[in-house]
Amino acid sequence: MFIVYAPEGRSFIGRKPKVPPLKVDPLIPINPIEKDVLDGRDSSSEITSSAQTHQKTESAVHAYEVTQEDKRRRVIVKVVEIMSAPVVLVSDENSLEEAWLLMQEHKVSYLPVIKAGILVGLCSQADLLGRVIVNKDGVLEGVKQETVAEVMHSQVVTTSSDTDIRHIAQVLSDYDIGALVIMSEFHEVVGIVTEGDLVKRLANDPPVELYV
Repeated sequence: MFIVYAPEGRSFIGRKPKVPPLKVDPLIPINPIEKDVLDGRDSSSEITSSAQTHQKTESAVHAYEVTQEDKRRRVIVKVVEIMSAPVVLVSDENSLEEAWLLMQEHKVSYLPVIKAGILVGLCSQADLLGRVIVNKDGVLEGVKQETVAEVMHSQVVTTSSDTDIRHIAQVLSDYDIGALVIMSEFHEVVGIVTEGDLVKRLANDPPVELYV
């Protein structure tokens, strides 16, 4: 479930957006392995030849390896696996200078904004550009005397940590936003996920395997 936090109150975007059905590899049939082969015993009067036993054992090993390879495929990745946590927060009463310095110190581009412990907005580095003066060495030389509340986005799209990344990517694209705030069931900020986090996931572990 995606939720918009705004001054007017919480409003629901809706359930997870529909996505095209995923293609799943067909199941690989695995021939049953006779108990006698595993036990090394033959319950029948006829003695199994060593060649037959060896062949069945090889078949069993191959079937096991195929099964293990399938298990190594990742299930649909949940946002909790790629989100940034804990989250650097800023107060709506903080100055733009304080917000900028927080971003530089923690190397983040988005700061969820809180007021009395409640999420009230999202401040991005883009919101501060044009309001700060930075020299060629990245040192802050000047900043407008404004508070975070004056420049932040007051509508924040949020979701829960068990949402899969397909839906995260779809919402970021559909609503033309750069980040989603992840909330707990108690309406507390527990993480944040950005477009960059999705790109890193693709770059570090391509392709994203979406198996169910």
